[in-house]
Amino acid sequence: MAEEAAVAFIDGRFVHKGEEYDSTSKEETVLVHDFKGPVARVRRGYGLTMNLGNYESARFDVVLEVPCYVEDIDAADEFAKKWVEKRCEAEVAEVRSPSNGNGKDKTSKPNF
Repeated sequence: MAEEAAVAFIDGRFVHKGEEYDSTSKEETVLVHDFKGPVARVRRGYGLTMNLGNYESARFDVVLEVPCYVEDIDAADEFAKKWVEKRCEAEVAEVRSPSNGNGKDKTSKPNF
C-alpha cells in the first residue's frame, strides 16, 4: 500500500511578565496511506499554557490532521487523539526539564 506524508504542527511560546521571550515552531511528518476515492479529514489538536512561576509561562499547541475514508473516521480520530496526547506529554516533559532551567516535577501529566 502506498503512503503519503501528513504534517503535524507544534508551536510553543515562552512568556515572562507578559512579554514573549522565546518561541519555537516544529513540524513532524506522519506517514499515512495514499487514498483512492473520496477522502475525509480528521483534525485533532490540543493547546496548553503552563505556569512556570515567577511571572513566566509556556504555551504550546499540537495539531494533527489525518486523511481517512469516511467509514474510518472514528478510528482516525482515535489515532489522532492518542498521537496528539503523546506529543503533548513530550512537550510538557521538555518544558519541565532541568536543561530548560526549569526544575518542575516531571512526573505529573496534564489532563487532555
